[in-house]
Amino acid sequence: MLLTILQSLALMLLPVSLIDDGEAPASAATLVGFEELQARLGEPNLRLIDARPRPDYDKGHIPGAVWVDAKAVEAMAAKPGALTDRTAWEDWIRPLGIGPETKVLVYDAKRQLDAARLWWLLGYLGVDRVGLVDGGFPAWAAEGRPVAVEVPAVEPLAFSVKFRPGRRASRAEVLSAIDAKSMRIIDARTEAEYTGEDKKSRRGGHIPEACHLEWQGFVTPEGKFLPVEELRAKLEKAGVRPGEPVITHCQGGGRASVDAFVFERLGHPARNYYESWADWGNVDDTPIETGPAKK
Repeated sequence: MLLTILQSLALMLLPVSLIDDGEAPASAATLVGFEELQARLGEPNLRLIDARPRPDYDKGHIPGAVWVDAKAVEAMAAKPGALTDRTAWEDWIRPLGIGPETKVLVYDAKRQLDAARLWWLLGYLGVDRVGLVDGGFPAWAAEGRPVAVEVPAVEPLAFSVKFRPGRRASRAEVLSAIDAKSMRIIDARTEAEYTGEDKKSRRGGHIPEACHLEWQGFVTPEGKFLPVEELRAKLEKAGVRPGEPVITHCQGGGRASVDAFVFERLGHPARNYYESWADWGNVDDTPIETGPAKK
């Protein structure tokens, strides 16, 4: 009963934009389909980001898209202390020309894996309007939609990074959430990683009571998210209550970002334990369970 009351209070404190008001709740997890995107190409405040490898971008990209080195961003974010290094991220974001009115949309060709990481990171850095394109570039091109090879000229713009700690969870905060049973822990990794059979850190297994919802189960091979009703059914089957606050994690933040996007889109307060199992599984004093998920 107390948990239910606390969850209700958490939802009441959310911005209106994060509360479910229909089939697909309006939230910071904006999802834009191909039809809408094509109609919006050329908007002055639209910043499209292509998270594919540079050679793929150079062969052809959605018109107006700028390239971001997703692998370099992943490596940068993984460095100790990087997620609190304001100067480093202000230097990184400046060439993208993102201002207060800019609407950012990200796409990739990896079933949202790189795109979602950038979506989460940009939101964490303080970008107000950032979302994902529903589908990868191969699907866009296969439908005969516009493709360009020209690299757009973007005027660098100073961006004042304002970290949003409410979008990120630390190890200590995960431990507190476990003790208080205040947030559901969501594990976005493979089943073998969850059970401990596949060890990518010194210790294998999962966070106690973590709910296993692998990221790939939310996205089609073409990079399109499952319909809202199917996503809700998956969460219900896993025992996640509507609006329940969650902390997502994986091995290094990327897969957890896909899950965080889904939960946020469905009206759940979602935080990303970005350091994830690379942090949790490489220390000796964190609780770990092994074996399959409880059904």
